[in-house]
Amino acid sequence: MTTPHPTTVLAALSGGPETGLVLKTAIGLATLLGMEVEAVHVSDEGEATQNVGAATRAVGVQLHEWPGPIGDRLLEVLEPPQVFGAVMGMRKFISGPRPAGHTSLQVLRGTSKPLVLVPPDAAMPQMFTPRRLLVPLDGSAEASKAFLDIEVLFQENANVEVVVLYTLNGLTPQMLDNPHYDLPMWGEEFLLRYCPGERRSFEWSTGSPASAVIDVAAEQECDLIVLSFAGDIEVGHGAVIREVLARSNVAVIVVPTLTPAAICIDHAATAVGVGSRQ
Repeated sequence: MTTPHPTTVLAALSGGPETGLVLKTAIGLATLLGMEVEAVHVSDEGEATQNVGAATRAVGVQLHEWPGPIGDRLLEVLEPPQVFGAVMGMRKFISGPRPAGHTSLQVLRGTSKPLVLVPPDAAMPQMFTPRRLLVPLDGSAEASKAFLDIEVLFQENANVEVVVLYTLNGLTPQMLDNPHYDLPMWGEEFLLRYCPGERRSFEWSTGSPASAVIDVAAEQECDLIVLSFAGDIEVGHGAVIREVLARSNVAVIVVPTLTPAAICIDHAATAVGVGSRQ
C-alpha cells in the first residue's frame, strides 16, 4: 500500500511570547513545501488559550486543542502519515542561555518526523519563506538522504539556495597537496556526490562543531539550518545539536534518520553531518 503524501505542517503552540514566530515559521515552511498549516495547543493544566486562538485566527490557521501530557500528546498528533512534521518554540530552558526545553527534547527523541525549533529571538521578515538553507554534511549517505528526501518536496518555483558545510576536524583529505587551492575543486566533487542539484555552494572549516554551523549560518545569512539526527541527543553529534539549539538565533530543522523503534535499538548511531570550525 502506498504511503500517503504528507500534506500538513503542525505549529505546536504553547501560548507564550514565541507563538507568533512559530506560526510565521510554520506558514513559511508550508509555503516552501506546498502544504497546509494546522496549529496544535496542548495543555497539562487547562490554562486559558485566548491568545493562541487570537493568533491563529489572525492568520487563518485551524487550531486543535488537546489535554496533556504535552510531550506524549505532541508525539501522538505527529503520527498520522499526512503530517510532515512540527514547528515548536524553545522557551522552557534546561541549562545554558537558550537550550531547547524538556518538551522539545522529548519530541525530538521520540519522533521520526522533521522537527523545526525556533529560538525566541529569531529575526524574521514579515513574510517568511526559507530561501537560503545551511546543510552541514559529513559525507555519510544518511545525512545526505535526510536532506535530499525533504528537498524533493520543495515547490518547483522555490528558488532555494543550499549552502553545504563540510568540516575537517583538523584533518584534510589525503589527496589534497594544497588544501586552500584544492578544496574548492574537491568541494565541487563533494557536492556532486553528496548533494547534487542546482543553486549549491560549498563551505569548509575546522574548529568547534557547533560554532561552525552557527558562524556559517550568520556569514551566509541563512534562514534555516538543516541537521540530521540519528538517535542520541546526549552524546556525540547529538550533543552538537543541543549546542546549536542553545546558541543559534536561526531556526533549525532536525531531520531524524532512524525510526523511533530503531532509535531505541541503536543509540550509538549518529549522522548529524556537522564537523568543526575555527
